[in-house]
Amino acid sequence: AGGAYVPIDPDYPKERIHYMLEDSNVSILLLQHHLLEGTDYQSHTVFLDDPSSYGAEASNLNLSVMPNQLAYVIYTSGTTGNPKGTLIEHKNVVRLLFNNKNVFDFNASDTWTLFHSFCFDFSVWEMYRALQYGGKLLIVPKQIPRPRKGICNC
Repeated sequence: AGGAYVPIDPDYPKERIHYMLEDSNVSILLLQHHLLEGTDYQSHTVFLDDPSSYGAEASNLNLSVMPNQLAYVIYTSGTTGNPKGTLIEHKNVVRLLFNNKNVFDFNASDTWTLFHSFCFDFSVWEMYRALQYGGKLLIVPKQIPRPRKGICNC
């Protein structure tokens, strides 16, 4: 759609969330209603648990994405006390996904697990590899300890 995403964990301290929203200059915030409490975000909000808030046409976009366009911003802990946003371009994501294409035998019957926080860079490999091969992505809830016996029986 021509935009980049900024993953923000709702369990982060409110000050960190506020800083990340301000620093990244987010223009659209995607969240669930119960997560808006305690934020002072004042721009466009789309509630994932309320389809009436989507307000957009559902047809496919006729849009080209260039390799050097921003894909996402991942925030690290930072050495100054504030998190530091690292800008990741589409070409970096494509390189990650195709770098080891022939090393593994992935296919559409595979089930992938999203074990890592979606705010951690490795989650990109977990999420988009499942999509790349048409597999299933199992999002492991935070409450489940890692590693867990029986997780493969999902």
